[in-house]
Amino acid sequence: MRALAIGDLNVDLFLPFGIPPMGKQVFVRDSQISGGGCAANFAVACAKLGAKSKLIARIGKDVFGKFLLEELRRHGVDDEDITVSEDGKTGVSIALVERADRSIITYRGENAAFSEADMKETKIDADLVHIPSFFILEGLRPIYSKLARKAHEAGAVVSFDTGWDPLKKWSKTEYFSEALKSSDIFLPNIYEARAILNEPKWNEKKLAEKFLQMGVKAVAIKTDKRGSFVADDSKSAEIPPFKVNVVDPTGAGDVFDAAFLLPYICGKDVISSGRFANAAAAIKIAGSGWSSYPTLAQVNQLLQKNGFAPINI
Repeated sequence: MRALAIGDLNVDLFLPFGIPPMGKQVFVRDSQISGGGCAANFAVACAKLGAKSKLIARIGKDVFGKFLLEELRRHGVDDEDITVSEDGKTGVSIALVERADRSIITYRGENAAFSEADMKETKIDADLVHIPSFFILEGLRPIYSKLARKAHEAGAVVSFDTGWDPLKKWSKTEYFSEALKSSDIFLPNIYEARAILNEPKWNEKKLAEKFLQMGVKAVAIKTDKRGSFVADDSKSAEIPPFKVNVVDPTGAGDVFDAAFLLPYICGKDVISSGRFANAAAAIKIAGSGWSSYPTLAQVNQLLQKNGFAPINI
């Protein structure tokens, strides 16, 4: 399985605490530094699950950029087409984790400059092309649909996960409609799905039905502590979560995306793919950073422990 992720790459600084009052200081029990960014998280998750994984992104020629390239290689991701800017800065996100949730403060750095120019020499050679972070990468927004067409011409399945919109313009953002319609599989969380459709009271089943009507072939909605809801033109189901002790939920949605898509495009049904994805996300949130992303064997072990058949990808 060949997976290509196009989008954001940054350093994640993990601190297990909320924001202290202005002018005050607090101690935290731990700190971690890891690679991050939805596209990068997805690429690492695919590699850990056994796919041949590649990332196209943009970083600065600085200490954070060097760290990220080393981490990507260590986790088995092809970084050949990552642009390294001579004078720009690598993006940084600070994740403040409190109990089972987190808030994120982001400096986009070179992610904000990522554009079509960084894609010109790229040949798409993949079974799956994942294009996340639509609202973060405004330089890439005009060509989301163009990238999707190019991927389809190469025989790839195209998946789309918008992430959160800090400006809260959602579907009113220019190029959004074209990007969604050009995608095969859509993977929002429930809050994003409701905001995109401007339907704050709809449940996940109704949201999924609407996205299918809009033309995507499959939908996987992450429903926070309730697990996920998955649907395509043949099946739909609510998939309950696997219970674990939460350490850090940062990146769990990207792990879910990878773990849903790999079995699904290999021919597994939407329900078994959703269950596999829930299991992978559960393993991730029990740890911190890319090193906590699960392998295929680890996910199958959790499935079997809970009475489900393993999945081969």
